[in-house]
Amino acid sequence: MAGASGSKPATIRDVAALAGVSTATVSRALRGGARVEPATRERVLVAARELRYRPSGVARSLKLRSTRTLGLIVTDIENPYFPQVIRAVEDAARARGYSVVLADGRRDPEREIQSLELLAEREVDGLLIASSALTERHRSWIDERPCPVVVMNSTSEVTDVPSVASDNHAGGRLGCEHLLALGHRRLAFIATPASSNLAVDERLEGVRGAMAAVGLDPEGLAVVNGDGGVGGGEHAAREVLGSRPETTALICYNDLTAVGALRGARALGRSVPHDLSVIGFDDIELAPYVDPPLTTLRQDTDAMGDWAVSTLLGLIAEDAVGPEEAADGTTPLQRIPVELVERNSTAAAPERVDW
Repeated sequence: MAGASGSKPATIRDVAALAGVSTATVSRALRGGARVEPATRERVLVAARELRYRPSGVARSLKLRSTRTLGLIVTDIENPYFPQVIRAVEDAARARGYSVVLADGRRDPEREIQSLELLAEREVDGLLIASSALTERHRSWIDERPCPVVVMNSTSEVTDVPSVASDNHAGGRLGCEHLLALGHRRLAFIATPASSNLAVDERLEGVRGAMAAVGLDPEGLAVVNGDGGVGGGEHAAREVLGSRPETTALICYNDLTAVGALRGARALGRSVPHDLSVIGFDDIELAPYVDPPLTTLRQDTDAMGDWAVSTLLGLIAEDAVGPEEAADGTTPLQRIPVELVERNSTAAAPERVDW
């Protein structure tokens, strides 16, 4: 049994499983939180004694005082979308009298753990995680989190940790509907490897839904992977236009991919938007300044940051690690609407394609 002499120490998840409650309830019960029923608290205490569970010293120290500081970790700070997220979080936090400590995981699992531990050592009152990959890689750390956590820009991979993300499905549909209204029927989608980003699947599903709604076969959509950056977008555009030259529109996973696609199209002699339309997703600050200015789906980072900070402060005020699990075991999720921003990279489909 976990926690027995010579075996691996028991974790908060072990206690939760034995007591039949969530990890958030275990944490509240062990801290004496008022929102835990006496019978539930006793069940948790019995399970903790049986497993010889010892709460994390870091977790205990975090509850001794408030620092009025929030931690924010991102894993792709080189993507210009994330500075917009950072600014939104800082604005929302400052408006409520909190400061923000930033950590960059740089998509390195070891560095991500170091960043998580660093923020814990700084005794932040709560933690915001702007990354889906991080929550997948370090689920066990977040399960035993020493402070309240909210996930941004993704759905949470941890039960009872709330999250906020753009309505990626609606965004994909909206972008495709824009192109369909312009007469495009030969479409391609530039993605990233689906295993690394759930938003890819959601946006792609929205595109396919829009195609099906007008009687097009969704399986006729060409899908090629980039890497989420400019170089990957350029390579993917060259690949799909080389293998399917009849393509008249590219729907790109994000704006950096779209900027690369513009380069790839130009290298093949395609004029945007006369020969080929290109649409992105994010509306980064660079989007209006590329040639041609980029049509894109704008994510409302201000609304995302405000919801995330407000929710996190609510958890801190409740002295809880997270809200109770829903009856069906799902995770609280807030979807933020996206907006189509029309610029000059999209236009009516060409009457014929000579390639």
